[in-house]
Parts: sequence; C-alpha cells; structure tokens
Amino acid sequence: MLKDQFITVLKDFGEMLDEEFSLDEATNTVSFTVDDDIVINLTYLDDSDTVVIFTPVGGFGETTTLEAKAKALALLKLQDLADIAGNVTLMLDEEANLILAADRCRAITLSSVNELSSWIEILIKAVRSTRNYFTVNFAREEE
Repeated sequence: MLKDQFITVLKDFGEMLDEEFSLDEATNTVSFTVDDDIVINLTYLDDSDTVVIFTPVGGFGETTTLEAKAKALALLKLQDLADIAGNVTLMLDEEANLILAADRCRAITLSSVNELSSWIEILIKAVRSTRNYFTVNFAREEE
C-alpha cells in the first residue's frame, strides 16, 4: 500500500518536472539528474517500506596520500553540519575513491510531492555544500 502511494507521488513529481518517473521493476530504483550535475537515486525497500536516497558527491582521490587523512576528517566535520545537510550521511567508497551522500526515510512520510521535493532539496544542499568545501579546501589536488 505504501509503495503504491510512493509510486503515485513519484509520478506526480515527474509530471511537475515534465519527466516520466517510475521505479525499475528489478531494482525498485529511479534515477534522474538535477542541474546536469547531481544524479539522484531513489530506491524503495519493500521489506521495511523505506525509501533510500543517494548520490555521488565527487571524487575523493587516492586514500593513501598524506592529504587523505585531512579529507577523511573533513568528511567527519561536514557530518556535523546538520543545519545544512539535515540527516544526510556522507560516506567514502574507498574502492571507488568516491564520496557518497545518502539518507533514508519511511515511505509513509513521503505522502506528497512537496515532501518528496523538500527531501531531495536537503540532499542537494548537502552535496553542494560538500563539493564547495572540498573545492575551497582541497583545490590544489584537482589542479
């Protein structure tokens, strides 16, 4: 029942953006891009009626460099920016040298397009804040 509600909200959200959104039947996931640079993934977990939202934030670089410790500490520091990132979790995929941002919520709380939009916006703010922080503080590595 909650999955049907989420699918309806997702469809309405897509219509608002002039796009067609539907969950992939095999993965229960829908992906779309915001502002040509933030890939949003929403996955519905049937067992818990929970929706997970996640996105790549950017490259971390090699985890064996001297600067990696500072970057890892920066990720921990950014976790404390609750006013910016809400409950978004920043994590490091060491194998891919990639920073990810993720959150989850019960499907029952996503009963309207406004609620879904607000939740997505929180993730987007967290991604942009994290990217900005890394650009300002670790820009020389990307040069």
